[in-house]
Amino acid sequence: MRKNSGEIAAVIRERICLRAGTDEMLLHEGQLATEFGVSRTPIRQVLQMLAYESLVETRSGIGTIVPPLLPAAQDADETAFRAILTAAATCPLAEVRLPDVVHLRLGEARRALRDDSLASDEKLFASLSALLEVTVALVGDHILVTALRAAYWRHIRWSLACGADARDVALARLAHLVSEAMALAEEGDLPALLSLLNNDTV
Repeated sequence: MRKNSGEIAAVIRERICLRAGTDEMLLHEGQLATEFGVSRTPIRQVLQMLAYESLVETRSGIGTIVPPLLPAAQDADETAFRAILTAAATCPLAEVRLPDVVHLRLGEARRALRDDSLASDEKLFASLSALLEVTVALVGDHILVTALRAAYWRHIRWSLACGADARDVALARLAHLVSEAMALAEEGDLPALLSLLNNDTV
């Protein structure tokens, strides 16, 4: 079935984040266009979007690649993620009412965590992806949102690169976090919700 750009991007993001191994992965525009039943133009737009999120890189003479996670960079990546998350928490939306997407994505996160048909890495990907969307929906500064998306996707990749035992611990913590977040969302407490997502994000 023909997919739109948002759906194509979602599929490729999941493919990147769930991919095991440390080798670079080359993304072929032509193959992706054939797979999704579209021309190369929307594929280029999707790859550009993923480049903004630091999930892919374009290299002259090579094409678009998924850069490997380098163990030596993990501490720096996680430090940057936490710093940007903390900065984002200081710039909440000015609106009084929570965006509808917050309730929608929190519901998606809870369903993913309870779905026994999903493997642990799929649960972790789905729930963290949903929390990313919740968090950016609460931030009022678009520059911070752009930086946060890139740092958050790198954080998700690192979270999925950990072993099975660590994933199980993360899933248990996420279940508690999502439960607390849903309670705050029901109360409409935007600052407290953003603070929770800043302080307790797995």
